[in-house]
Amino acid sequence: MRKSILFIFNTLVCFSSVVAQFNLQGDGYYLGSSCYLLTEAENSQISTIWHEEQINLNLPFELQFKMNFGNNDQGADGMMFVLQNESSTIEGQIGEDIGFGNIDPGLGIEFDTFKNENLGDMNADHIGIHRDGQSNHNAPTSLAGPVQAALFSSNIEDGEDHAIRITWDPVSQEIRVYFNCLFRLSANIDLIGDIFDGESLVWWGFTASTGGLNNVHSVCLYDNVSPSGNIGICPGDSTQLIAGGNIYGEYNWTPIDFLDDPTVYNPIASPPTTMIYTVSYTSFCGFSESTTIEVTVEPVEVEIISNNPAITCENSEVNLIAYTNYPDALMEWTVVEGDELSNITNYTAEATGTGIYMVTATSIDGNCSSEDTFEVIVDTLTYLANAGQTFQLNCYESSNELQGSSDGEDASFVWSTTNGQFFGSSFIANPTVLSEGTYNLTVTNPNNDCTSTSSVEITEDFTYPEISLGNAHEEISCENISVQIQGTEISPPGYTNIISWESITGSLEDSTLLEPSTTSEGEFALTVTFEENGCSTSTVSSTSSNTATVSQDQYAFIDIESMVIPNIFSPNGDAYNSHFRPVFTEPSLQDINPLDILDIWQFKVRDRWGNLAFDNYGAKVEWDGLNLNGIKLSSGTYYLDVKYRYDCIEVIEGEYFGPLKIVTD
Repeated sequence: MRKSILFIFNTLVCFSSVVAQFNLQGDGYYLGSSCYLLTEAENSQISTIWHEEQINLNLPFELQFKMNFGNNDQGADGMMFVLQNESSTIEGQIGEDIGFGNIDPGLGIEFDTFKNENLGDMNADHIGIHRDGQSNHNAPTSLAGPVQAALFSSNIEDGEDHAIRITWDPVSQEIRVYFNCLFRLSANIDLIGDIFDGESLVWWGFTASTGGLNNVHSVCLYDNVSPSGNIGICPGDSTQLIAGGNIYGEYNWTPIDFLDDPTVYNPIASPPTTMIYTVSYTSFCGFSESTTIEVTVEPVEVEIISNNPAITCENSEVNLIAYTNYPDALMEWTVVEGDELSNITNYTAEATGTGIYMVTATSIDGNCSSEDTFEVIVDTLTYLANAGQTFQLNCYESSNELQGSSDGEDASFVWSTTNGQFFGSSFIANPTVLSEGTYNLTVTNPNNDCTSTSSVEITEDFTYPEISLGNAHEEISCENISVQIQGTEISPPGYTNIISWESITGSLEDSTLLEPSTTSEGEFALTVTFEENGCSTSTVSSTSSNTATVSQDQYAFIDIESMVIPNIFSPNGDAYNSHFRPVFTEPSLQDINPLDILDIWQFKVRDRWGNLAFDNYGAKVEWDGLNLNGIKLSSGTYYLDVKYRYDCIEVIEGEYFGPLKIVTD
């Protein structure tokens, strides 16, 4: 039986244009009347059938056909409508993916008649949309569904022909599925970009398979499987209009002007000017339908455009796209001059070098044509990136500007860093930085996106002086008129110290020396600045206070001009004026005993007859009125002979000779 049918198929290849448009692989065969059997009611069968001519996904399409799923409600597995871009002879794979199993990339619309629990199938015979050789509804490759195939029945294995219609809109990127003339399922997907990796031309066809269960699967493809869309023709030419629906039904075209037969599904139209035809007909399901087709009568026009007209550092090729007012025009790409084109399709080509390229658009009947040229240039001009000189951030400048530059006047600048820190924008030539790090400059030529890079290493030094403050080891005195603040230590080493002493009280001879000298008592604070980085530390701040103190002997540098020698005292034991000694009349010095500061203090006491009553022999003692023999002198007037000397910076000497009255009563 199969051999005789195959003979009919081979015979019809010579006479039927419909049959010649499809390639059949596997166990299937031609049934006649534009119908193909894909599997018989036998286990482990598989078939694929592909239309020989690719369709362009940049354009909308509508495909209509009939499917028959056999009459065994317990059969399997169903059929797939498939888009793929591998070849027009690719074979399917037996299994639960209904012959779609090895077609990757691809888009498959399943008409599934068997429930596979592991694939997430529903109980009813159903429709689903999948990608890349998978039919698992639980997988990411499932794009839509499942939904019950027939709106009013869960079983489509009824032996009946079922009308299928599939449409694609490239603008909305929506593919829609109709079953028995009713909309059942849709999916929004970027077929070109997401499924076919930028390829727009694909083959379409069907797969079917059986496994441990089986059924008869067949599909009928008529002359009007792809009804006409809007058509363009050259002035004086004719075109064939194709309406959808049952080709054996009635058709009514209006207006009838310039149609050879307005009652058939495929009349020849020869309008002299643009006309819009409307056809009314009966669909496969017996519904009344109407379709409008605009026949544009105009010369062929074509234009080459490209989103990236030049080969640049970012674009290694230029994609050329030909647009024409004739959707069915035949395109021929030629090289006027320059490098050869690659990846040529009807509407696209790819240039990888300089050149002038031409496309010729010819109407499908060859009666009229037009051409356009496009020049591809190479622009890889790269601007120089110069990150500038390095510098150091320190206490002189805690922030600074990078000195980026380029030889391109319109260059754009982008700085980046992994361990530094910017203040403000980093998209300028001279951004401000706040910390050390490696700063990377990328300079871009905005005309072609070519870039160059440069780097600069910025360092920082915020080392502050650590001060161990010294002190004066001696007091200022008559013997030490000037003392030195010694023992101050500054760390860390390796820096040049700028010394600045501050006199809180007193004064220094040179406040810029590490160990300054002073002739006055006082309190002194030290500020040290490292010359290399400008960082300063002071021993006196808002949080701490540490000063070097210089003290002075309280008995030094006393003005003895106010010293007086008493001429009377009363050693009578009443503890008042009971000892003889000099005193200061200056109030600020009254607490100081002159004997503590005089270098020489000599006095002799004689009675009125000139006899020596007492001699201190230079001892700086306060005399208690006893004579040399330790006997208290009696009251009376005596004569005093005093000599003294004060030697502090300058020598001051004096003497006194005069009466001394002693009161003992």
